[in-house]
Amino acid sequence: MKENSTINLWLYNAKGVSKKLISFIKELSGRHFCGKSIGSPLRAILLTGSLLTSFNLQATQVIETNVSQIPVADQSQRSQDKAVKAAFERVMVKMSGNREVLDNPGVSAAMRTPQAYLRSYRYAYEGATIFYVAEFDKPKLNDLLQRESLPLWGERRPETILWLAIEDETGERSILDESAAHPLHEVLRNKAKQRGLPLSLPLMDLTDSATISIYDVWGRFIQPLTNASSRYSVDNVIGARLYENKADSVSAVPGEKARLAEDKAASGATQPSSASHSKSMQFNRIDKEMENTFDQDGARDNGVATNGEVLSGRTGGSNVAPFTMDEFTQHAQRADNGAYALDWVFVGGGQITYGSIFADDPNQLSEKLVNAYANYLSSQYAIIPGQSDAERVTIDVSIANIDSITSYANATSYLNSLSVVERAALVKQQGSVATFSVTLLGTAQDLLNTVQLESRLRPVTDAYGQAVQSYTFYWSDAS
Repeated sequence: MKENSTINLWLYNAKGVSKKLISFIKELSGRHFCGKSIGSPLRAILLTGSLLTSFNLQATQVIETNVSQIPVADQSQRSQDKAVKAAFERVMVKMSGNREVLDNPGVSAAMRTPQAYLRSYRYAYEGATIFYVAEFDKPKLNDLLQRESLPLWGERRPETILWLAIEDETGERSILDESAAHPLHEVLRNKAKQRGLPLSLPLMDLTDSATISIYDVWGRFIQPLTNASSRYSVDNVIGARLYENKADSVSAVPGEKARLAEDKAASGATQPSSASHSKSMQFNRIDKEMENTFDQDGARDNGVATNGEVLSGRTGGSNVAPFTMDEFTQHAQRADNGAYALDWVFVGGGQITYGSIFADDPNQLSEKLVNAYANYLSSQYAIIPGQSDAERVTIDVSIANIDSITSYANATSYLNSLSVVERAALVKQQGSVATFSVTLLGTAQDLLNTVQLESRLRPVTDAYGQAVQSYTFYWSDAS
């Protein structure tokens, strides 16, 4: 009787649950699963939740980091020699996550003979454009990066959605969407592809239009941005506004100050802890041209930390400082930095960061944004392999739900495919729990950061939903 009351209360409160799902839960309570009776409706709910979790859409994409394509004028040997060198440079940047890798003496020497690392090549055609498509030997490139103690960024990259509001020369503002025939669309797509970033733009269909407005994007309001992004199942969100950088005008949002006051009162502003400050500062440190828009006193009064600091624990509400009359002088000084400005906000990993970049044309701004963001992500996920075996870390990883040869093969293949893993081998099998000895090229934290990008390995949690301290995971064959 008590469980029936529980199921009825849960169904009453679950307003978003469809009738079909409710019927499924009720029906499931009287059936068998894996040879065992489900028994009670409460167990059916728990099992249903577990099944739904297993089939969540993945926000991570697997990128071909060892492949690059270069536009060429023809298929002559001279064009091919130039293209293979350019492709090699792009691949090295894509695999390491930072252009500074090209300054390394070992990489510079390898760039003189890129054919030694070439696995295959072909030509592709897009309209009248010919592309030289090169695929390089990934193990050789990994060895090169490892030998030079350079960062290695794996194939699994977090997906990001970019909400970009653009103000044209007439003052009209619009949100750049996936289907827009806008020059910046192509620039962003090409640069993101070069850097190995899964970057998408919103559809701006009826659903988006009902969830977010041009004022929300222009103001870089956190709550509307995150709410509108939830349908895209992405890891990170970037909100940005691009406009001509004039000294005699300020690109403000009507009613912005009043809304900020409401957001601040609703969410509450707190000062950042030293730990969150140190971590969040990385996004700004990656690109020296990233600078904060607001003065220190005015920013903190509005709940915004300066110089790229963020407010720890902020999951909602806006912390964009509105322009005031006192800031006109500073805004005028910005005009000397470039003809165009792009103000951005980054939301991801529990952090919120603000900043601005400048350039003489919108295309340069777009490329700068993608480059800085790629550098930031690589600083979070790339590993720096140790040079000697003595520097390797070996840990035991226990994985539950390995109940078949297929699961064992898939789990072994998955572990060995991770950039942070040098080798993984089964050392023990007890029931459906397999224990692997895993030798790492990086740290154990690098491994945890990598596996959290997908749900193939999910941390085993205790009764309170907290991950257990040991390296214990639950395996899912669903890709």
